[in-house]
Amino acid sequence: MSILGDLTPADFLSRVWQRETLMLQGALPDYVSAISPEQLAGLSLDSEVESRLIRKQDTDWLLQHGPFEEATFLDLPDRDWTLLVQAVDLWVDEVSSLFEAFDFLPRWRFDDIMVSYATPGGGAGPHFDQYDVFLVQVTGERHWRLGGEVDDDTQLVEGSEMRLVWSFEEHESWVMKPGDVLYVPPGVIHWGEAVTESLTYSVGFRSPSFSDMLGDLAIELMAQGRDGVYRDPTLLPADDGLQISDAVVEEVQAQLRAIVDDPELVADWFARFMTQPRYPEAVEVTDEKRVARTRWGTYENGERVDE
Repeated sequence: MSILGDLTPADFLSRVWQRETLMLQGALPDYVSAISPEQLAGLSLDSEVESRLIRKQDTDWLLQHGPFEEATFLDLPDRDWTLLVQAVDLWVDEVSSLFEAFDFLPRWRFDDIMVSYATPGGGAGPHFDQYDVFLVQVTGERHWRLGGEVDDDTQLVEGSEMRLVWSFEEHESWVMKPGDVLYVPPGVIHWGEAVTESLTYSVGFRSPSFSDMLGDLAIELMAQGRDGVYRDPTLLPADDGLQISDAVVEEVQAQLRAIVDDPELVADWFARFMTQPRYPEAVEVTDEKRVARTRWGTYENGERVDE
């Protein structure tokens, strides 16, 4: 499978990836869903499966986390709701084959394939994500409205877990049909609403925050006994005992840089970090395997495996 058509992988990565949205109409014309809406709902009853139900109510979107009960779905109306199930690729082997369409991207960057079933009018409201995602329309039609990138002036809906924004200015609009694929880079506001009953697969990519990365690196350094301690630069007699001088700040920067100025150490830590299972407590059930290689070694599920 190839989704890029006449666009080469090199062109996509240099011109589009993490830069702008891209609609690929008819990119996967023969793709058939490996899971039905009923099977998706069945997965959401399992306590080990991460699922959400979003219901539209006037101008608001109500979020409920699974696991659900069968009665939950019997009580739902005919429209204005959507069911989202994360990491369906771990629970349904056939779903994971969709990753092959994106083999021009590093496999260690893949996170999961989320599957959403929506009734007419169902959606998650105007929101943004901090990761790359390909939205694959599998059945039915969904109207996608794309806005600008979030910035410091973007007002978020207080208390929302879905990163909903208060105001939305439409820049592009697409009605996606089966086989269409839409790429949305991190930070771009998007709003999808089902036109008809539909299934959409979201191929998401791991984009850890700097705080998560630094926290994990600190733990790794301590585990290796390489965390070190702060040392002063050459000090001058203090005129102001409260002042942190520029020289001290520069020394702190230099000491922190020295920690990461070891490519083998950074490669070892990053490979472990990026191959950590999404659901470590369920590995025996899902058979989740995340693999990466550096020039120094091979890693699987957060561990080096070639030593």
